[in-house]
Amino acid sequence: RTQITLKDELEVATTYERIEKLRIGDRLKVDWNLAALPQDAIVPSLVIQPLLENAIYHGIEPRPDGGTVTVNGELHGDLITVVVRNPMPAGAVVRDGNRLALANIRERLQLVYGSRATIKAGRFDDQYLSTPRFPYTRQS
Repeated sequence: RTQITLKDELEVATTYERIEKLRIGDRLKVDWNLAALPQDAIVPSLVIQPLLENAIYHGIEPRPDGGTVTVNGELHGDLITVVVRNPMPAGAVVRDGNRLALANIRERLQLVYGSRATIKAGRFDDQYLSTPRFPYTRQS
């Protein structure tokens, strides 16, 4: 399916989190702050899970002590914003990525929402933020 409910997308992401916790253990913490988001929103599949995957791979795994990925969500008017935030590796080798996940998410958002959706990502001080924003639509 190309579009699913936000509830289903978050279930995919939390399942991935559980798998990574088995592998990484207590070094991985994820702080989910999504109570403000409408669970019935329709979203392109695999918008949040790849951002969580990147945050763990680039931000948590290289850190000897691990760290916390924070996932925040807000609804302003008819726009949903999700912010996935992870620490940058301190004293560890920063892994280069090919930005394929971001490109894929950007393409899926554009196909569904056109110019009404965006995804921004980049380093901010000692953290990396990935922020998709898209209209709140419900299944008809």
